[in-house]
Amino acid sequence: VYMLGFQPGFPYMGGLPAALERPRRAMPRTDVPARSVAVAGRMCAVYPWRSPGGWHLIGRTPLALFNAASSDPAWLHPGDEVHWVAIGRARFDELERAAAVGADQRDAWLDGQGSST
Repeated sequence: VYMLGFQPGFPYMGGLPAALERPRRAMPRTDVPARSVAVAGRMCAVYPWRSPGGWHLIGRTPLALFNAASSDPAWLHPGDEVHWVAIGRARFDELERAAAVGADQRDAWLDGQGSST
């Protein structure tokens, strides 16, 4: 994670493999779904909330990376190293349901799924 910006908790991450490199979109979207994983150049990011955006979408995460009610609202911080892990639909839905009832997603993710940072 290089820095947070654009929106609270929006992580700008670098070091993507060249195969994932994409230029910014010529025409930004007016509506990017919350928790979308996106790439532009050799950068990667996650949109914390629904918003406009000009990056290419490559997936979604069930994890909310920002919670204003938390004492540490941003899950990721500059200097963190992120390792993406593919999960199946059942695990995605399980984590998303846990988030909807206010469960601590960090604990749910780290429990048996490996570390994200």
